[in-house]
Amino acid sequence: RLPADAIHLERFTAEPQAPGSDAALDSFDVQLASSGKTVRVDSKTSIVEALAAIGIEVDTSCGEGVCGTCMVDVVSGEPEHRDHCLSKAERASNSVICCCVSRSRSPVLVLDL
Repeated sequence: RLPADAIHLERFTAEPQAPGSDAALDSFDVQLASSGKTVRVDSKTSIVEALAAIGIEVDTSCGEGVCGTCMVDVVSGEPEHRDHCLSKAERASNSVICCCVSRSRSPVLVLDL
C-alpha cells in the first residue's frame, strides 16, 4: 500500500550474481572524465580499489553497497548495479554507480571524477 519510492531496504551483504543473467565483464576500464586517465579493473578488484591504486580516493563506508557513500556519477558506459541503495529509477537511468561493489557491462565506464 506504500509507493515504491517510500520503501527503503537495508541489507548487509551483496547478493551473488544470478546464473544466466546479463553479467558484468570480468575486466573493464574506468576512465576519469576530468583528466582522461584510465585504470583497468580486473575481476578481483573493485572500482574503488582500482582508483586508489592510481591515487584517486573515493569515500567509502560499508564496502558492501548498502550505504551509498561511494556513489559517483556515470558520464558514459553501462554499469552493472550490485548495490542495495539505489532506487529502481536511479538504476534504470545508469547515471550513478556505487563503486565499492558494482561493475561494468561495457568495456569502458567513464566516471565524473
